Amino acid sequence: MPDRFVMVLIALALAACSPVATSRPPATRPPSPVPTVAVVAPTSSPDCGAEAAIALAQTHSDLALAAVAEVDAAQQTSQDPAAIGQAGQGAYSKALALMKEYDVPSCLLQGKVFAAQFFDERVAAYAALASGDSTGYQAHLANGEAARQNMVAVVNGVLGQ
Repeated sequence: MPDRFVMVLIALALAACSPVATSRPPATRPPSPVPTVAVVAPTSSPDCGAEAAIALAQTHSDLALAAVAEVDAAQQTSQDPAAIGQAGQGAYSKALALMKEYDVPSCLLQGKVFAAQFFDERVAAYAALASGDSTGYQAHLANGEAARQNMVAVVNGVLGQ
């Protein structure tokens, strides 16, 4: 059963970072672009274990998907890299702030650091895009992906993988 959790976790993490837009059925009501702190940040630190590890990965995925949705919306209205860069900076800055507020047990603190680093690298990537630095943009995206993979490794370690 843990193998199934790991596969779901990896699939969610990969989906959060995928640049390919997927078609979705129209929503019945507009979703909130980024979850609020009240929804994302629990009031007490959970016990260390599979539930907490999966919750960290799911929260990271949810925040990343929400930020991607904001960037996608900006790309629908403008093809200007500076405007898209500013939208990306704003979206990923909100996600970074929410991730920093997210409470995790001590066994997942390093995973939370990597998750926050992912968002920090995305903010830097979109700052580079806004300034016209495509090399910096790509470098920060690669650094963010490395941070995400490190977060997944910490989560997998807690899951016993």
